[in-house]
Amino acid sequence: MEPFYYYWSMWFLWILATFIFAKTKSRFYVSVFILTNMMASIHQITAYFTLNAAYVMFFAAAFVYAGSLGMHKRLRNIVIHLTAAAAYGFIFLFALYDPVWFIIKPEWAAVILLTVITLSVEGRFPERLCLFVLGMCQGELLYAAVIRNIAGAAAVGDYKWLSGCSAGVILLVGLTTYEQLAARISQKSKKQGKGATKMS
Repeated sequence: MEPFYYYWSMWFLWILATFIFAKTKSRFYVSVFILTNMMASIHQITAYFTLNAAYVMFFAAAFVYAGSLGMHKRLRNIVIHLTAAAAYGFIFLFALYDPVWFIIKPEWAAVILLTVITLSVEGRFPERLCLFVLGMCQGELLYAAVIRNIAGAAAVGDYKWLSGCSAGVILLVGLTTYEQLAARISQKSKKQGKGATKMS
């Protein structure tokens, strides 16, 4: 079922990027990235680990964007995304040694935790997305490196990871849109309140 969740989520994101989001220059690149990512998901890259090509694309895109930020932002993001990666790795290792504590699948618990961390420390959507994807990518790599000595080589960025990452991106889009709508409604109500006060 994991490929179904991944492809459904990516198609949904492509529809949003192509038809719903504001017409900007970046919209075209986002749409191309989504389609290319889906085509790359069936390919594997073998290095020290076996890496899914779609995972590598996510990692590279987030890494390039993080590198384009200012030095202060860059250092701050390094600390935060390493914290997110450690949280991701901890959840999977904890689930490996004591799975009875989890009432939901560890990959969904990791997505929820990283989403909460991202929303707590970043205000703008691009930084949130970058932090979330970097945390997911680094956490998956950290987990694979730790269990390599226990269970042997594991595929990094398989369909379970891709499904969680794409679903987390949808969750970030939804929550960020909700925050923006709530802020607009609050501003309108304040303006109406001020207008009513002046009238009286």
